[in-house]
Amino acid sequence: MNPIVTISGGGIIGSYISLRLDSKNIDSIVIEKSINKPFSKENIRTLTLNPYSKKLLDKLGIDIRHSKIKKINVIDGEGTGQIDFSSEEINSEDLSYVVFFNDLQSALQKRVIKKTLFETQIEDIKEVEINKSCEIILSDNQTIYSQLVAGCDGRNSNVAKIASLEPFVGDYKQIAITFTVKCDLEDVDIAHQIFSEKGIFAIMPLPDHEELSTHTIVWSVDKAKILNQAPEDYVNENIAYFEKKIGANINIFSNILSFNLFNHHFDTYICDSTVLIGDAAHSIHPLAGQGINLGFADADVFCEELIKAYEKKMLLDKRLILKKYEIRRKNMNYLMLKSMDFFVDLFRSNNVYIKLLRNIGLTSVNKAGFLKNFFISHASGDNKI
Repeated sequence: MNPIVTISGGGIIGSYISLRLDSKNIDSIVIEKSINKPFSKENIRTLTLNPYSKKLLDKLGIDIRHSKIKKINVIDGEGTGQIDFSSEEINSEDLSYVVFFNDLQSALQKRVIKKTLFETQIEDIKEVEINKSCEIILSDNQTIYSQLVAGCDGRNSNVAKIASLEPFVGDYKQIAITFTVKCDLEDVDIAHQIFSEKGIFAIMPLPDHEELSTHTIVWSVDKAKILNQAPEDYVNENIAYFEKKIGANINIFSNILSFNLFNHHFDTYICDSTVLIGDAAHSIHPLAGQGINLGFADADVFCEELIKAYEKKMLLDKRLILKKYEIRRKNMNYLMLKSMDFFVDLFRSNNVYIKLLRNIGLTSVNKAGFLKNFFISHASGDNKI
C-alpha cells in the first residue's frame, strides 16, 4: 500500500480528513486500533459544533440530527454578573449546534470504512530518503509506504511517542460529569452556563428534543469538592441549586458519565513526515465546548495545504506543507487553551475582590457590543487563520 497520507486514528477527525482528501482524489488510509463494531445505541455524550465546523461537514454531505443554539446565557452563580450571546448580534442564523458524539463518529466512519484497517496500530515510522516517503510498520506486521503520517489518535497519541514528541500537560484537578435530562425549559434554543462554587454547569438542548430526554448537561467540578463521593451522589445532592438558577425542573434520564480533566499541548506539531492534529496535538477545558472545533480547524488547514500542493501537480514538499499547517494552527490553539485556563482560574477563585471584578467584567462585556462580537466570532470559527 502506498497512500499519500496514512492516518493514525479512525475517530471523528481522522475519518473527516480521509473523507475530505478522498473528495479531491488524494489517497489515504486510516489505521484504527479498535475493532469494527456498531456504536452503542445509548446516546449520552454530546459535542457542540460551531457554524464553521458544521459547514465543513455539510460540504461533505454529513447530515446528522442536531439541535440549534441561538442564544447562550452565562451567569456568575455567586453574584450578579451576567452576559448573553445571541446569534442576532453577529447576523448569524445560529450560534452553535449540539450533536451526539456517536452519531457524528458513526456517520464519518461509515464513509471511510473501506479505507480503514481495524485492530492494528502503527509500531514504527522510518524515513526513506530515496523516494522521500516513510516506511510505516503496523502491529500486525503489515508495511505501508506513505508521504505523510497524520496523528489523529488522541491525547495519548501513539504517533507522538514514536516521533519522540513530548507534551506539556496540565491537571485541572477537576472531573467532568455529563448526562442527559428531561427539563421543562420553555425556550428550546437557549443554552445556559453557570459558574459557581458547585462547579461550571452547562445545559443545552438535545437533537430532536426527544420525549424523555430533552437536554444535555456538562458539569465540571473540583475534585476537592467531591472527595470520596461518587459523582452520581454529588449530582443528586446539588442539582436543585441549578434548577433554581434556571427556573426549571431537571430530571435525570441517562446514566452519568465522568472523566478527569487535563490539558496538553506540544511545542511542535511536526517531526519529519509526521504531524499531530486535533486532540493528538492539544486538549483544553470543555467549558466552552471548543475542543472538537479546534480539531476541525486543524483538519481543515491541514487538508487545505495538502490539497493546494497536490493540485499544483508538483513533487510534494511535505516539510513546507506541514510547516504551513503548524504556523497557521499552533498559536491559535495555544491562545484558546490559555483563554480557557484563565476563565477556569477566574471563576474558581474565592477571593472576594476577584468575585467583584468578574461580576463587573461580565456586566461590562455584556454592554460592550464590539467585545461581545469579538468573542462570538472567535467561537464561531470565523477567525480561522
